[in-house]
Amino acid sequence: MGQVLEIGRSSAAVAATLNEFLNESEGWLNRRGLTLEYHTDISSWVRHMRTAVHADGINPTFDPAHSPVSAQNSYWLDIRDRGGSTVACIAVRMIYTADFSRYISSMRLWFDPPPLGMEQSLDLVLPAETPIISGRVAHYGGHWVHPSWRGREIPGLLLPLAKILTLDLFRSDWDTGIVFSKNAVRQSLVDAYGFANTVLCYSGSFPPAHRDDTLFLTYSSRAQTLSLMPHAITKLRPRIPADDPPADRYAEIT
Repeated sequence: MGQVLEIGRSSAAVAATLNEFLNESEGWLNRRGLTLEYHTDISSWVRHMRTAVHADGINPTFDPAHSPVSAQNSYWLDIRDRGGSTVACIAVRMIYTADFSRYISSMRLWFDPPPLGMEQSLDLVLPAETPIISGRVAHYGGHWVHPSWRGREIPGLLLPLAKILTLDLFRSDWDTGIVFSKNAVRQSLVDAYGFANTVLCYSGSFPPAHRDDTLFLTYSSRAQTLSLMPHAITKLRPRIPADDPPADRYAEIT
């Protein structure tokens, strides 16, 4: 956590919110015997996911073998237990684009450049009122929680922390994620991700996963991300046990 505290102090505009979130996160982690590590070597996330228990494969969006990711535009957060084993993680990538929907439809979100057999475009079905997501677009995925730690509200720490840290480090204009149908039907899971908007994005043959599927785009503007932070911070504070809600079984955002 000390490493993250040192890294995330470049923007005066969000410094107070970031520091408050980091301080509350440190307390939350300490009470559970966990620590947080920040890595700019995204290939180490790939190595972890290859052996992670019940992981749904490796998202090529964050894999240097398939996408232009490096220390200049990506990182991952790694939560570890007392024994030093990773119990949860999330990957983050910055994408600079004039229209994120075109970036999705071209499949460059997953493969850049697209390999042979994946040159066709996806026919997106985004609602007409969806704004043009452009500029500095942060994309979150590769989210994984060890089965023994699911239902312990880790996404409520990991995703908001990644968003406010990314805003500070990269001045992100938008936060985005892709959720597949098996997770999108669970409202408690979508709520845990903490995005302001979730809309239908695509349905049909999805070549990167070699299957038919339905994809949902989750997104928040910079203003929306900041407006959601106070609630996320409050949820990290200790509560009277009787006030604790039933645990949700959180899965992964791809």
